[in-house]
Amino acid sequence: MIPINIIFKVIKNNPDDQTIEIKMCRQNSSRPIDDYVPIRVSYDRFDFSSLYNFEESIRELVSDRSLMYLIEEPTLPENKSSSEIESIDFDDLIDKVIAIPYGTDNELNEIEL
Repeated sequence: MIPINIIFKVIKNNPDDQTIEIKMCRQNSSRPIDDYVPIRVSYDRFDFSSLYNFEESIRELVSDRSLMYLIEEPTLPENKSSSEIESIDFDDLIDKVIAIPYGTDNELNEIEL
């Protein structure tokens, strides 16, 4: 799996109502972190019992949101695929944008009936 670093930035701390405002995204995002909309998060979403637990509670929060941004990120028109591999001849693939799934999870398995 390709490692993805998630970054976050606390924009505002509101101790009176025990919330923070935070921005987050992938480190390799095509937009700067400041272009993302902040969200307000209650202190009760964080585990303050240890530094490790605190970090893990932040990781869970920012990872889910950042990966959601990745799913919502639009595909550039020039990157949209319109073809499938139909030939092993490279000449048949010239100037075609072809999508194939990443990784080996998409392999077909033999099933005995």
